[in-house]
Amino acid sequence: MAYPSEMLWQRSKEKLAQELPTQQFQTWIRPLSFISSSDTPNGIHLTLGVPSDFHRDWIDREFSGVIQQALDLSADTPVSYTFMVSAEAEAELETAADSSRLEMRASAGETQPPRSSQSTRRPAGSSSTADRSSSGHSRGTGRSGTQTPSQPGAPFAFKPETVPGSLPRTLNPKYTLDTFLEADCNRLARSAGVAVAKRPGETSFNPFLIYGKVGLGKTHLAHAIGNDIVKNQPRAQVLYLTSEAFTNYFVYAIQNNTLGEFTQAFRQIDVLIVDDIQFFGGKEKTQEQFFHLFNELHQSGKQIILCADRSPAEIAGIEERLLSRFRWGLSADVQPPDLETRTAILQRHASEAGLELSGEVIDYIAYNVKDNIRLLEGAFNKLLALHSVTRQPIDLTFVQDALADLIDNRTRKSISASQIRDIVAEYYDMDTDLLIGKSRKRPIVDARQVAMHFCKRMTQHSLEAIGRRFGGRDHSTVIHACKAIQARIDTDPRFVEELERIEQLLKNRVLHS
Repeated sequence: MAYPSEMLWQRSKEKLAQELPTQQFQTWIRPLSFISSSDTPNGIHLTLGVPSDFHRDWIDREFSGVIQQALDLSADTPVSYTFMVSAEAEAELETAADSSRLEMRASAGETQPPRSSQSTRRPAGSSSTADRSSSGHSRGTGRSGTQTPSQPGAPFAFKPETVPGSLPRTLNPKYTLDTFLEADCNRLARSAGVAVAKRPGETSFNPFLIYGKVGLGKTHLAHAIGNDIVKNQPRAQVLYLTSEAFTNYFVYAIQNNTLGEFTQAFRQIDVLIVDDIQFFGGKEKTQEQFFHLFNELHQSGKQIILCADRSPAEIAGIEERLLSRFRWGLSADVQPPDLETRTAILQRHASEAGLELSGEVIDYIAYNVKDNIRLLEGAFNKLLALHSVTRQPIDLTFVQDALADLIDNRTRKSISASQIRDIVAEYYDMDTDLLIGKSRKRPIVDARQVAMHFCKRMTQHSLEAIGRRFGGRDHSTVIHACKAIQARIDTDPRFVEELERIEQLLKNRVLHS
C-alpha cells in the first residue's frame, strides 16, 4: 500500500463526503471511525467503529454499496470491511456536533467556546433510537431512526447554532411522496401533503393533522412531506419526533434546569412534525408546554404537522384549548386500503425487488392481508427473505406456507380470480387463455361470463379489477356479464344446476387450499 490503512479510510470518507448529500454524510458516515486493519490472502480488511447496533444495521442496509465503491477507488488492492460498535465512534458523534457548532460560530464572527457537552446527555429514563433498536423495544414498524430529535444521541444536537447542512433532521430518507401510493383511501391527505411540502407555513393547512389507524401510512406521509421540504429548501430546519420523545426532552429540561434552552431550540424549527399526539393525553404540563410552543411557531408562520391514530374529536385527555388549535388547519384521514390499492402496493414492491409474482400469488396476498399496509409490506418482506434463503419458486403453495402465521385458517380459505378462471375453463373443457382472449364465440363468451359471475360472488375484487383479470376488459363488461348470468338463472333451471356443479368445484378448491 502506498499509505497506511487509516489514511485509506480517511480518503474514502472524503470521497463519500463529495458523493452523498450533506445531511446523510454528517448523520451516518462521519461518525464512523477507523479501529484496525489486517492483511488477508486477497488484500486488506478494515474494522470500522460505529456508535450503535442501529447505526451499523442502517449503514449495512443503505450505504454498504457506496462505502465499498469508495474503498475500491481509494485503494490499489482489494478491500473488505466489517463494523464494530465502539465507544470511540460514539464519542465521534459529539466531536462532529461540536465541530459543526464551532464552524457556525466562526462564520458568525463569534469566539465563545461551544456549550459544555454535559448539556447533550440523554434524558433520564429515556433511551436513544439506537438503544431501542438494538434492544428490540422500538415501538412500531417502519420508524427506524425516528424516535428522537437527535439521530445519534443528544437531545439538543439540533440547536440553532448547528450548521443547517449537518443538522440530523431525523427524517427517514426512504419515505418520499413518490413512494407513497395515492388512492381513494388517502387522496385528500396526500394532496394536502403535497401542497404543504411546496409552501410550508403558507397554506391554510397549518397545522396539518393526519389521522387513521395503525399501519396505514401516516408516518410515511409525514416523513415524505419533510423530505420534500428539505429537498426544495436545504437550509430548512425540519424536525420529526414522537410525542413520547417530546415529553422525554421536556422532562429532561426540567430536571436539568435547561427549560430556556429547550424552548429556544424548538423556536428555531421551521417545520415541526409530531407523531402519535394522542399520547399527550393526561400529561398536563407537557400539553401546556406544547400549547405555548404551538402558538409561537404558528404565529411565526412555521409549519406544524401532526399525526394521530384518531380524529381530534376522539382524542381523550387533551385540553380543549389545545384541541381547538389542532382543528385550526386541516385534518385529513387515511383509510384502510382497498383491494386494488393493496394489489398495486404488492406489484410495486415486486417490481422494485426485481421479483416476478404471478397474478394468483398477488391476488392471494392482497385478498387475505387486509386493513394494514404495514402488515402487507411485512408479508412481502417475509416472502422475499424466505425466497432468498430457500431459492424456492414463489408459487401459491409456497406463499400459503410462508404466511400461515399471518393469515388465519378462516381467512386463508379463499379463492382467487385466476383459480376461478382455471376451474371454469376446465369445466367447459377449454383453454384458460380463451377466457382472457378476444374471442366472441358463443361458448367462450358464456364461459367467460360464468367466470366473471363467480369472481364477483366469491372474491373481494371490484368490477374494474375483475375486468382487468379477463384481458383488461372494462367494468361495464363485467356488469353486462353478471346481468346476463342472472337472466339465465331466472329462466333456465338446467343452467342453475350447471352453476351449482361449478360452485361445488370452487368450494372444494377452497377447502383443500
